[in-house]
Amino acid sequence: LAYLPPKRPMLSRKAVLGMFVDGRPLEAEVRVESVNLPPNSRVHIGAPNPYLASTPLVKGSLPTWDLGPTLMFSTLLSNRDATAIFAAGPDFQGMFWGDRPQRLSLTATATTAFSMLAESGEQGSVAGALRRRGVPEVEAAGHVMRERGPGNGPVSAGPDSDSLAAVNLLCSLQADYIVFGFRAASSSSSMRDGLSSKAMRQFSLRLVNVAQINSTNESVSTDAIVYGKGGVISPHCFADNVQWIGGPNVLMPLVNAARSARSLALALRLIRESVRLHPPNLEMLQGGGGYRMMGVLLRQKRIMDESVLDQCFAFSVHGFDPVAMMEYSSMNEFSVPGVQPSWPNSDRWVFADLDAMKYLLLNHQVWDLRGSGPELPLRLLSFLNGLVAQHSAHKAFNSRRLHLLGIVRWTLHLMLEAAELYSAAEAHVA
Repeated sequence: LAYLPPKRPMLSRKAVLGMFVDGRPLEAEVRVESVNLPPNSRVHIGAPNPYLASTPLVKGSLPTWDLGPTLMFSTLLSNRDATAIFAAGPDFQGMFWGDRPQRLSLTATATTAFSMLAESGEQGSVAGALRRRGVPEVEAAGHVMRERGPGNGPVSAGPDSDSLAAVNLLCSLQADYIVFGFRAASSSSSMRDGLSSKAMRQFSLRLVNVAQINSTNESVSTDAIVYGKGGVISPHCFADNVQWIGGPNVLMPLVNAARSARSLALALRLIRESVRLHPPNLEMLQGGGGYRMMGVLLRQKRIMDESVLDQCFAFSVHGFDPVAMMEYSSMNEFSVPGVQPSWPNSDRWVFADLDAMKYLLLNHQVWDLRGSGPELPLRLLSFLNGLVAQHSAHKAFNSRRLHLLGIVRWTLHLMLEAAELYSAAEAHVA
């Protein structure tokens, strides 16, 4: 929410109230009566009013809702700042305290943003969502920008840099503008006045205002109190735990230790879960050489099958479910040679990670026709066809990103290799 008071209170009493949803401002602004907030004002978040909920006036079951990280600023958010906060993911509040600083990699942030936009349910394609937020250039984020050379800093960073500053997505808000910042990790069971929470039935926990860390903030608020009987949950996901122990590269020995295609697919799934919607871990795979290392290990294994191919494809395409693909393949085997299947949910597939596609799938040394046969390359081609099929909602977005990788040249190379093998086999038979 953004509240803009009237510039001339003597002439106008109407203030402007705006709202950002998923980093995008709503089309219409609401004009409300201008109010003056005294220094002792209170902010109530939730439904219904906590004072009424703790009295006998409200009866029946109350709605269940979850409160995520909450920030209040004493300045207005620009469209770019709101988009930068959305692209930072659920840990956006950490960029203000230093424990989870904003990632500077445009590639990792864009990969996460593509997946979140695909899951948001916003009408249209991911490309349209980027245009509505004023950042259509993010569509080309990937290894292409990194190979062209990073900029030397936020000032000199150009469009060929892999820095967020190159597309003005580096959040420039200062911690001095934060009035309050609450999150579950800053909860305490003691109240501000020293009383126990057990003696006050309507109170549950106290949330510490982490904005008080900045001593120069003059508009900082006091701590918050959680009403109700529900506890505060501070989830630590698997990806966060992997990040603190060194990142997804520490899981690479599992790939090296795999002795069967099933165990190899499980190891890849474990690594994939550690980087899902997690820019720090994605940055380690993309810019830290993780995908290259994984490609070398897969090339040495020579035990690939459909399950391993599906896991590799899931690294690069959001919305692709390897388990569902295996079940669909087992129930719908190709009865007519050359007829490509219509994969389930392929209309919502989003090509999110260029690096995973380049180093894991479009690598002829990994998927060698001599070793794996034509079945796996044909399966990959059918998946790529699902990305650009007519029924796909993101076909234009996927097509442009595939073009960045030179998919036409790769396909021609694959056909030439298959033709050479076929000619060599005919000559051997003759």
